[in-house]
Amino acid sequence: MTSMSSMGSQSNKDRSKTASSATVTRLFQKSLRDLITGASFLSRVVKLNSLLPASAAAPKIKLNCAKRRSFFSFLCVLSRPNGIITLAQTFYDREHQSVIINPFFSSIHQTGIRSHKDNQKDFMNKSLQDIRAEVVSSDIRTKSIAIEKATYLHSLGFNMNWASFHVVELMSTANVKYKRVGYLAACQSFGDDTDVVLLIPNLLKKDLASPNPAEAALAISCLANIVTPELSQTLVADVYSLLNNHKPDLRRRACLCLYKCFLRYPEALRPSFARLTECLEDDDQTVVQAAVTVLSELAMHNPKTYLPLAPKFYKLLTTSSSNWMTIKLVKVFGALTPLEPRLGKKLVGPLSEILETTSAKSLMYECIRTVVQGMTSQEKIVRQAVDKLKDMLEDTDPNIKFLALHALTFLLDSHPRIVAEHKGNIFGCLDHEDSNIQYCALKIVRGLVTKKTLMDTTAHLMGAMGRADKKFRDELVWSVIHICMSDRYALVTDFVWYLSVLADLIRVPSSSHGKLVGDQIIDVCLRVEVIRESAVGILSPILIDPTLLEMSSVNKTVPDALKAIAWVVGEYAHYLTDHAELVHALTQQQVTQLPGPVQSVYIHSALKIYSSAVSEHLQATRGSDASILVPETEDLADIRDIIGGKRLMPFMVSLNLEVRERSCQLKTILDAVQDAEDEEAGSGMALVEEIANVFAEEIQPVSTKAQRKLGAPEDLNVNAPLSTEWDHLLESSDSESDDEYSGRKGKKGKKKSKGPKNVTDLFTVKKSKEQIAKEEKEARKMLANHKKKMGNYYLAPEEEAGSGGRKSKKDGKAAAALTATDSAAMQAMQAHLAAHSLGGPISRPSIKGEDDSSDEDEDFEEGAALKIGGYQPTNAASKLHSNLVAYDPLKPSEGRGEGEMPTIEAYPRFDPYERDDAFNPFSVGDGKKKKKKKKSSKKDKDSAAALPSGGEKKEKKEKKEKKEKTKEKDGDGEKKKKKSSKPDDDGEKKKKKKKSKD
Repeated sequence: MTSMSSMGSQSNKDRSKTASSATVTRLFQKSLRDLITGASFLSRVVKLNSLLPASAAAPKIKLNCAKRRSFFSFLCVLSRPNGIITLAQTFYDREHQSVIINPFFSSIHQTGIRSHKDNQKDFMNKSLQDIRAEVVSSDIRTKSIAIEKATYLHSLGFNMNWASFHVVELMSTANVKYKRVGYLAACQSFGDDTDVVLLIPNLLKKDLASPNPAEAALAISCLANIVTPELSQTLVADVYSLLNNHKPDLRRRACLCLYKCFLRYPEALRPSFARLTECLEDDDQTVVQAAVTVLSELAMHNPKTYLPLAPKFYKLLTTSSSNWMTIKLVKVFGALTPLEPRLGKKLVGPLSEILETTSAKSLMYECIRTVVQGMTSQEKIVRQAVDKLKDMLEDTDPNIKFLALHALTFLLDSHPRIVAEHKGNIFGCLDHEDSNIQYCALKIVRGLVTKKTLMDTTAHLMGAMGRADKKFRDELVWSVIHICMSDRYALVTDFVWYLSVLADLIRVPSSSHGKLVGDQIIDVCLRVEVIRESAVGILSPILIDPTLLEMSSVNKTVPDALKAIAWVVGEYAHYLTDHAELVHALTQQQVTQLPGPVQSVYIHSALKIYSSAVSEHLQATRGSDASILVPETEDLADIRDIIGGKRLMPFMVSLNLEVRERSCQLKTILDAVQDAEDEEAGSGMALVEEIANVFAEEIQPVSTKAQRKLGAPEDLNVNAPLSTEWDHLLESSDSESDDEYSGRKGKKGKKKSKGPKNVTDLFTVKKSKEQIAKEEKEARKMLANHKKKMGNYYLAPEEEAGSGGRKSKKDGKAAAALTATDSAAMQAMQAHLAAHSLGGPISRPSIKGEDDSSDEDEDFEEGAALKIGGYQPTNAASKLHSNLVAYDPLKPSEGRGEGEMPTIEAYPRFDPYERDDAFNPFSVGDGKKKKKKKKSSKKDKDSAAALPSGGEKKEKKEKKEKKEKTKEKDGDGEKKKKKSSKPDDDGEKKKKKKKSKD
């Protein structure tokens, strides 16, 4: 029984172990599928780590060939700096054909970070200290685990640049297991500013030439991630040689790595281009896909150069069975068809067949985009593409809907009628919950508007404002205005309708375009005379509405529009029917809440309305006889009392000077009118009539560029003074400075002033040579003193080394001290200036107290798009590709060795003294000869430094003659030694000891 129970318990343990292993396997396979489908991968990885205890053995998952290939391709993606590092320690067991997961993350991630939420900072500091202690261990396994932990923490934001040298040590190990960890850490942490990158070119050369494909693959992947211009120039030939490797995987990796090398070292593109194009005909399909990927990326940024490759791309398009490669080829043709119209006619058949047969949405969209961008002249396939876009517009997936709208934008100029057939679906997208779809649909609506559809389109947009959020509502307001004002109101046929639309836009809540609406109201009223009476009738109720005067976020920009409306109503006040009501609205108490410029326009408009009311009364009473005085009526007196009563007092004590000045002027005018009317009836009305005649002058619209067209008058002398009476106000400061200078030297008395000078003499006086020399001497002295104090900030002149001029001992010592102590600072500044002269990127210095936020206004004239400063990487793709434009790969090579790739050596030997006949570090010889050669090399160097550049040939001849003489002497000495007797044994031993010491 006991044995049976023990067997049962053992079977239960085995069953639980297999169950947990099956769970891990299922989760890992599901995670790989999530990588392909784009599902949430990180959540399952965390769950996978939670299932693995710290002491658990690494689970093994069987994968077939196809899965292994896809797994390693995704492992490449994961090893990028912005990728996920959770699968960094996943190894491929070649013996058992399985993938091994190392669960070291559970010890850090699960039991560490999760269990120290309160004091996470202290735990991380302790972990980093432990990693620093472990990384210096002589045990390679301990060092590897420490680098693994540092790499994982690096992905969480803890910098591991301090471990760069240890990473290089791990990369140089012979064991591929640890080498993989080192290469992964290098991919994650190395950059252009990493110093130890200078130590790894030979290591990468060795691994690239290794017979082990795993080492070569690691070196290629690492080089593609950390490539710099120097590394690319050194190793591009080694990567190029791998294009001829018998392993398809290495050829594929080398082909992809060359693209990164081209970006950092463009000179390598031309010599390697022929072999790269040959990869399009490779036997392995993965190599062909890699070559297509590289060439397509190059062609997208400079399509004109790669137009001759169109036949090869066309052949691959018609024979390819891979959707991924077909997408790349279609993208390339999308960039080439605008350059060659005949190419579009050739592509009608293949693209039409793909549109009919494919079920992949991605491939279908790329074909549609190629058609709408460069094949708009082919009516048949355009119609076919638009039919497919209709199905995409009706799709429930917002991504597909957006892509369909984006493709329709390319047809607005060439086929607007075809796009207008889907107007219903496009207007429906204005109410979509996705803002990207809304903006894209609005762009199409703006491009479809005509004279016939202007009013209906505006009504649709106005209706959508009530359902949109604030940001999109502002975009709708801007779109309505710019549709109507485009091309000088070319689409507007009824300007009264347009004014009513502008009046409705003022009442849109939380709008930020009040100033734009006000400018449009003034511009339309100035340009179109027939609508001025209607404008006064439409805009007057807006001034009377008290809700628009409330200062709130809803009426944020309404005052700007009210300012324009008050000006229009006051300027064309003769169209008003009720003057008293408008005067009451312009001087009410709530107006004082408006900004100062708006209040000043309100007060001035009140004066215009009052004078217009008086002028209309006089013309209606007396007719054309201006000599008759007409007394003031009760209605006019009421209007004057409304303005001049207590309503005007708040404006007269305003803090705004313009408001206070205009209100005081208005008060003075009204008092004068009342006094004149009290003395003689009708005289006050005559005074107001004169003011009305001044306001009756019509203002004409003037272009902003009109002043440029006016020439300056011939009799205008800009250099002449405005008035000679003001010359005594501007006296020369020379006499004052001379007096101060003389007072410092101890002179008694003061110089007598010569009187005021003419203003024109200050700019026309000529200085004597002695005065100029004195000023230059003082300036040089001041500069020398400043150099002594601030010498750290001055660059050492290049002429000092070989100038041979006489200098003082103090100046020489100071200059030597500066160059000795601050050479690093000088070199940094010289590099900074060199980068500036070459147009390179220069970092901006930080300024204390400077606010980084930019309060720039929105530029609605150029698209009303918010200017958001996005992330700008150090090595931007656009900047790197711009360097490749100058290198045409199909152009014949010019110059010696331009089109040739350098030779490849696993361990290149660089002899720095190869050109000079001196010491060779790779040669083996006697110590005495080495000493002689060193001495001679020093002498030769000294002599070469003293001789000019033109004496190099003479120096070489002298060296050859000395060598021949020494050879002759050595030959004579050997003959004499042979004739002489043999030395003693003791003497030979002493000589051998001397040689060994040497």
